[in-house]
Amino acid sequence: MGDFQLNSLSLLSIAPVVVNTTPSTVSPEKYYENPDKEILEIFSDNEGLTGVYQWKNKINNKIYVGSGLNLSSRLRHYYSQVYMKGVLKRSNSIIFSAVLNYGIENFSLTILEYCLPDEQFEREDYYIKTLQPEYNILQKAGSSLGYKHSEEAKKRISVFMSSENRPEGAGRPGQKIEVFDKETNLTATFDSFSAAATALDIRYGAIKNYFYKNQQKPYKGRYIFTKI
Repeated sequence: MGDFQLNSLSLLSIAPVVVNTTPSTVSPEKYYENPDKEILEIFSDNEGLTGVYQWKNKINNKIYVGSGLNLSSRLRHYYSQVYMKGVLKRSNSIIFSAVLNYGIENFSLTILEYCLPDEQFEREDYYIKTLQPEYNILQKAGSSLGYKHSEEAKKRISVFMSSENRPEGAGRPGQKIEVFDKETNLTATFDSFSAAATALDIRYGAIKNYFYKNQQKPYKGRYIFTKI
């Protein structure tokens, strides 16, 4: 018995298990264990709030730290495969690649802190330095260090931003809509059809047709759309 205990202790000393945990100095505001099933709750809880968030891969414990002026709008990007794949075509994003590879169901989401808008990047910097996130490319919040657009992407951005080439209606306010999720009994508000479509990862045309055909049944038996 004594030999067995000695060998066990020796093995532990040779190969310690290292797990990326949140330091005791960090007291998170909110935690979502299953963000794939808490979509509308996440959007509703964080609508109009500025703050810093963390995605954690439940398989390898790697994390990503980010921030948003409107957290609800920022977090919607992670629910749209179309959006993430579009970003990856023109630039690098380790976290988008990871979410697409592992699936958002294998991540947890933590709202580390709510803050004032003018404190956003300062607080994000604090958590990047404190938590040392493996998925972050940028070493400083709000900077372009380590983030490169492809030459083709730069040209597209330049063309789009010139006023004579912007699409008709660009910059105009969209039609706000309310989305009720029958499965969770939660309601979320979106600034436009496209914002709702991106968040729910469905086609823009599906929402447009919902109103055009004056549908009464929930879309996919789950979502009810209402113009506001």
